[in-house]
Amino acid sequence: MRQPAPVAGQPRTLVGRLVDALLDLTALSLALWTLLYCLALPTQWSLWPSGWIWLVGTVVIAVLRVRGALRPVADVEPHRGPASGQPAGAGPHPRRDLLLLGGLVLVALAGVGGLVWTPGTFNPTWAALVLGTAVLVVWAWLSGRVRPDAAAPDVPADVPADVPADVPADVPAHEPTGWRRLVTPSELGVLAVTGAIAVLTAFVHLADTDDPYYVNRSVWVAERGNAALLDTMFSPEQLNSPYGGGVPIASIEALFGVVAHMSGLLAGTVTYLLAGPAFAALAVLALWRLARRWAPRRAFLVFAGAVLFLLMSGDSMLGNFWIVRIWQGKVIAVAVLMPLLWAWLTDAHEARTTAGRRHAVLLLLAGGIAFFGLTPTAVVWAPLMLAVALVAAAALRSPWLALGGVALAVGPVLSGLAVIRYSVEEVGGSDPVALPARESFVRILGETTPMVALGLLALGLAVVLARRGAPAALAGAAALGSVLVFAPGVLELANTVTGSGPILWRMLYVAPIPVLVGLLLAAPVPALGPARAQVARAVPVAVGVLAVALLAVGARPIWAHTGHGGPVTLRSSPQWKLDTEALRDVRVLADQGIRGTVLLPPRRMKVLTMYTTDAFPVVPREWFIQNMREPREVNRGRRVLYRLASGETPLPPRQESLEALEALEVTLACVGPSPGEKKVLRTYRAAGLSRQSSAGTLTCLRPPA
Repeated sequence: MRQPAPVAGQPRTLVGRLVDALLDLTALSLALWTLLYCLALPTQWSLWPSGWIWLVGTVVIAVLRVRGALRPVADVEPHRGPASGQPAGAGPHPRRDLLLLGGLVLVALAGVGGLVWTPGTFNPTWAALVLGTAVLVVWAWLSGRVRPDAAAPDVPADVPADVPADVPADVPAHEPTGWRRLVTPSELGVLAVTGAIAVLTAFVHLADTDDPYYVNRSVWVAERGNAALLDTMFSPEQLNSPYGGGVPIASIEALFGVVAHMSGLLAGTVTYLLAGPAFAALAVLALWRLARRWAPRRAFLVFAGAVLFLLMSGDSMLGNFWIVRIWQGKVIAVAVLMPLLWAWLTDAHEARTTAGRRHAVLLLLAGGIAFFGLTPTAVVWAPLMLAVALVAAAALRSPWLALGGVALAVGPVLSGLAVIRYSVEEVGGSDPVALPARESFVRILGETTPMVALGLLALGLAVVLARRGAPAALAGAAALGSVLVFAPGVLELANTVTGSGPILWRMLYVAPIPVLVGLLLAAPVPALGPARAQVARAVPVAVGVLAVALLAVGARPIWAHTGHGGPVTLRSSPQWKLDTEALRDVRVLADQGIRGTVLLPPRRMKVLTMYTTDAFPVVPREWFIQNMREPREVNRGRRVLYRLASGETPLPPRQESLEALEALEVTLACVGPSPGEKKVLRTYRAAGLSRQSSAGTLTCLRPPA
């Protein structure tokens, strides 16, 4: 007797089950830490004991997940859907075929618009993309791809005919034997790619301009213990937070700091050398999870296409929000968590048992909590993902999918209400403004026209490319929603309600574009009917060739092109992802026991805030000065001293510099090799800093002993 089918999406191999357990564990562990962090925010108790609670909880969850992975799945119920290979309404129909053709033409026009990516062509390109995507979504509904009778994963067109009707699409027809019970060739390939990407992450080097804030939060927790509510870059919690202000709901930086304290490592080592490769590996595995759920028969090709696309997206934020900045919470959310959320939403509908659906909903609830613990952007991402889930649930008549969407949104929405309630004047800065639609698209997709065209085609064809049922419904709704949100007035309304205008350009991340591109590179479009079989076979070949050609022409490797305030390079050994020359000088200064307010060349001040909180730079990053609420003369003095410390001529007037040094009570001033080095030293001496010493490449002055 054939064994009953397992929960949809559950792989039979041991390695596959363990990989899924690891991904689930990651979300549950991050959710646990976020809850502990939220308790520490109002109480301001030390996070160090919470770190041990988190570690024990994570170990317990890991044991339970591994036990579950080792236990074969037998608790299932039979599928109640149709046993035939054709859902209702899926047969040939001239009007539906015409609708499909019209949608494909509109999306093709959007692709052409991507090849002519100018301000003048953006509006018609966007309109063609929206209309084409919408037409294909309607076609998918009428043809049965996203209707209730197509909701089960047992009858997609891309599944071999010998798979029984009650077996999920991504489960083989027969139980594997021998070594295939442990791992499949595809999984070996995925593990090889995962290891290679993790190694690449350790060697690729990008000094990011946002890190002075993020890493400083980790350093503070590692050295002080509490989840600071105020600034820790300019001062020891004496000024407002300069990075957007408000309640700092993101918890991931505090976790890195706690791990650093528990392990005795520096926060930078944990952030860059441990968390970076680890989350890069998880990001690759998350792509595999979603590819397996949305295109099971072609999962490895889709996965490989998604990874290749990201590796070659060096001129866009798709490549930037990946392994070159994977230690930042917002990037972890995009690269690791969001593919898992789409996979779990799929499982919420397709799981064969009530227990399986409940499990998916639980993971979505935990994922939502982890979501806002990774990034405040979850506050605006989650409502759109909820809307997508509700639309898909309505199309599929799936209460479990709707419940999963609600579970996902609970944490981010509640955290967003808390932020708005207690810090509404801070959210997004004093006068937040949303980027225009084209600038938002350019920031995500870049200006390299072949890659832009590839991304637009993948978005427009999402509902056609993904497997019938929940994947098609979710992919189509996500693509349409993430593009439609840039309609005139929508972002302005969202900015008015939330004050999050400066980050609303990220809404396009809601659609899992890398996996959609992988689907485009690997998947055929559906057949147009028996009478046009030859055309049906030719179309996917042409689409695949076109997609590969666009990728080949537009490829910009992330290790050579990505930038965000600094160039990206490959180093000969794993290093902290910052200015390593400046780091050497800062280490010498820290070993000398510096304290108080210090004035260093700008590159050193930026690094200092990521190394220790025993001393505070006058200006850790120039952009932050505008957000500080402090006396006007002090704030102006920071700008004056920033110009002075740079050593670039012309220097600010000497009297202004002396007044600024006094107002900010500078206790250490250093200068590096620069055109105005001697003049800067004379100014420091005139301010009473006369005791000279050296620190690496720096010449430093202190008050007399």
